[in-house]
Amino acid sequence: MKVLVTPRAEADILQQHAWGEQRFGASVAGRTFNRVRRHIEVALATHPRTGKRLTVPGLYEAWIPRTPFVIFYRSDDVTDTVWVLALFHHAQDRRPFDPDDEA
Repeated sequence: MKVLVTPRAEADILQQHAWGEQRFGASVAGRTFNRVRRHIEVALATHPRTGKRLTVPGLYEAWIPRTPFVIFYRSDDVTDTVWVLALFHHAQDRRPFDPDDEA
């Protein structure tokens, strides 16, 4: 499947990476976000249904291994596309997230 990252998710990634770099240093943040990118680009592309299916049709949540991050994404079999909608730190409040405002 083709994986596309929405502008909101890309902004989330950049903001979390900058915070991680400031808090833990460039090396740790770099390794962590290499895992994030690999998960998005490889794992989601090859196994788009491995996340937890949520109540909203087509919406999934996936915890990224060996990171404190969770992503929300949609998988569309018709277009053979996975849309990454948002990335959150596990401790962030995700209740205000509205997947219908994304993509």
